[in-house]
Amino acid sequence: MAYGRNYYPDQQVFIGELGSSVSELKGVQSFDGSWSVPYEQMMAAGYNYVGNEVAGELVGEVSVSRYIITGSDPITGLIDTPVSGYLIYGKNESYDKVFNFSRGYISSYESACSLGEVASCDFGLTAYGGIGKMSSESRSYTPITPEAATANNIALTTDFGSTNAIQSYSVNLSFDRTPVNKVGQSFKPTDFVTNLPIQATISFEVLVNDYEAQNVMEVICGDFTSNLTIDLNKNCKAENIRSFAFTNASLVDSSLSAGIGSDMTLSISYSAYYSSITGAIDSIMS
Repeated sequence: MAYGRNYYPDQQVFIGELGSSVSELKGVQSFDGSWSVPYEQMMAAGYNYVGNEVAGELVGEVSVSRYIITGSDPITGLIDTPVSGYLIYGKNESYDKVFNFSRGYISSYESACSLGEVASCDFGLTAYGGIGKMSSESRSYTPITPEAATANNIALTTDFGSTNAIQSYSVNLSFDRTPVNKVGQSFKPTDFVTNLPIQATISFEVLVNDYEAQNVMEVICGDFTSNLTIDLNKNCKAENIRSFAFTNASLVDSSLSAGIGSDMTLSISYSAYYSSITGAIDSIMS
């Protein structure tokens, strides 16, 4: 019997709003999908073990890593709504296999870039409506001309970047939701409550020139906030691909590291808080 394999030309990832057609995600570097059954063992006096019972929701987890190669990102418009989608695959681009997820909610969103890299934009979601092999929604595919966002075409606005060499950035948003269950509803929540506030964090790794760390007591008692922006531009052009902006972000973490034979480095992080998902998305990614 001959054995084949499925590798990247044989795989495509699609996503869209639940109940609508889905579109292909561009720049995908990896897809991870998993599910597990929360069995609880049943015991009874006089019988010992008598079987298993499903305790809780049947959920799946999906994480997708992508390069930023286009000016638009469909995920930002799906963070506050349930989504569905799938990975299709098959040997020799037959696309005859599918890994679906349904009624998923975006739980994390991250963008990062270091020197010598293409900027990434990753996300994770939790699926409550089923995961694995299911029917496929209608899908669409639009060819693109990739415009990669690389480290040498990033413009940063910070309080320290003009005189200290920024080596990397990382933007992280988390969206925590609590499922609401009721008696008689098998394995699927009836609703979800978004846990507020929405926290967004922006971090930098820096080679230190003249940066001086703040006193932690002064940070607590003072007003150490900053306006920070990251503009990802096309190669050799000033045309913008993607931007992230933090207004009045609070300094929350600062770490200096020095040693013989190595440059002094700084790890610094800021956080901002928002009263809604749409408020966070509109403020940071507008």
